[in-house]
Amino acid sequence: MKRILVIEDDLLMIHVVELIIKKEGHHADLAYNGKEAAMLLGTYDYDLVIADLKLPFPYLNELSEQLRIQRQQKLLPIILMLPAYFVMESISSWFGMEAEEIIIRPFSPHELTAKIQALI
Repeated sequence: MKRILVIEDDLLMIHVVELIIKKEGHHADLAYNGKEAAMLLGTYDYDLVIADLKLPFPYLNELSEQLRIQRQQKLLPIILMLPAYFVMESISSWFGMEAEEIIIRPFSPHELTAKIQALI
């Protein structure tokens, strides 16, 4: 069982992702904003992070810094979720954060499951 952090402010989307993760036999911790995510990253050891690129601005700097620290200490793959209209070039401008995978919303559960399995 792998521990996965899901960072998403949309209540429906975060629970859909949580259900997909649990169905695959993994544990999901949920963070609804950057502050919660940064706190969880500093507390637990994660195997994967799935993050909404369009989180509200407060605490994104703190989250980005915590992700950088964690990635310096160990391999921590990230999947970024993007709305279909999002411009692909803007991904790297998200506080300079890079991701191993990107998933465009709406997505199928099989697509997310495949990306999770490939990374962990």
